[in-house]
Amino acid sequence: MGMTSIRRSRFVRAAVQRIGAPRAILPFRIAELPLRFVVRQVVSQLPRDPSLLVFGASADRFADNPAYLFLHLSQASSSLRCVWITDSKDLVRRLRERGFAAELRWSAPGLRVCARAGWFVVGEYVSDVNRWLHDGALLFNLWHGIPLKAIERDIKAGPLAFMFRERWPWSPMFAVFADERRPPDVLLSTSEFVSRRCFSSAFGVASERCLDVGYPRTDHFFRRPSAPPSDLLIADGAVWERLRASRFVVGYFPTWRDDDSRLIGPGGLSLERLASAVSARGGLLVFKPHFDMSEELSHSASLVVLDPNDDLNAYLPLCTALITDYSSVAFDFMLLDRPILYYVPDLDDYCRGRGLYFSPEEMMPGPLLKSPDELYGAVESLRPDQPPDPRISELRSRLWDGYEGGAAARIQMFLERDGAVAHGPPTGIAAPARRRGRLRQR
Repeated sequence: MGMTSIRRSRFVRAAVQRIGAPRAILPFRIAELPLRFVVRQVVSQLPRDPSLLVFGASADRFADNPAYLFLHLSQASSSLRCVWITDSKDLVRRLRERGFAAELRWSAPGLRVCARAGWFVVGEYVSDVNRWLHDGALLFNLWHGIPLKAIERDIKAGPLAFMFRERWPWSPMFAVFADERRPPDVLLSTSEFVSRRCFSSAFGVASERCLDVGYPRTDHFFRRPSAPPSDLLIADGAVWERLRASRFVVGYFPTWRDDDSRLIGPGGLSLERLASAVSARGGLLVFKPHFDMSEELSHSASLVVLDPNDDLNAYLPLCTALITDYSSVAFDFMLLDRPILYYVPDLDDYCRGRGLYFSPEEMMPGPLLKSPDELYGAVESLRPDQPPDPRISELRSRLWDGYEGGAAARIQMFLERDGAVAHGPPTGIAAPARRRGRLRQR
């Protein structure tokens, strides 16, 4: 049972909200430990094909870095073979209709390809593909963004801290969460600074195991958005075209809260009023709930509501300005050099709870707005031609280190050379401005 699927189960949703997903799945994980031990021993001895890669994304979406890299590698002239793994029959159908390889997670072909693959390529955890069959394969974690908030082993409070707590290796609790805590063999990053400051401690890996080449999901930011990166990444092409045709688009994309709390609704932010403030400037507000949320909203003349499973990065280049909070979307948006507003009414509580890697003053280049009225006022003063905060330029240099696209191609170079001998010593890859991918044998 994966961490995302447990959130979507009606039977356990109340328990998840009360005690968190890790504690809610604990009885299931303890019961399966004997079988999990046997399967792990068998699977780890299976022969693996280093040119075969299985991909997946959290909550069975087709999105984020795994989707962009999968599309690139599947369409490139390459010796690598890529298969998308999911529980969604509809997604398998759509991928196959477009000529891509896809299998259901628990089908015989899906189990067979996962048991043979030399690489598991995920955006979060091995359960994105299949947590029962990853032992013996190399794990390439593409993660889902530069973190502002603490992630993985660096989480010290809240529901997820229970899963990442340090435990003795022979402890049953260590075995229960061994799949989620498995350190990646290769971890995608955007710069040496991010690898050292965040990812190394979060994932329990040396920074040398990070491949600092940028993100496939932002490669298209550096060309004119005349069409979506792929129609597989968006739910409605007409919505995408409506935003592209608009002169002024403000995106509001908040992150998910560990306690499942909401910022929108009675006593909080009114999306209708926010959309009216954007409309008064001649623009559209586009809102996307986090895929773990369950907001029920509809389009209006001034508000566009994306599907929760839409890939957000397919829409970011269409936005003139961004409203967010602690989400990594802000760091991606810095590549576009446009204004960012931070709506953070729970900033003090968030810092005390989940925690941040950076101080707000250091890494949040825009106004920190703590009430709905402050946000409405800031939006009412936005202009379509408004310049970004001057701090963005320096932060972009530090966080992205000269990246201007081409991450998927550089990952392909790495996989074709070092991945062809899956258990050999990675040697790194050349990239513009300096040598990136500082991988060497562990």
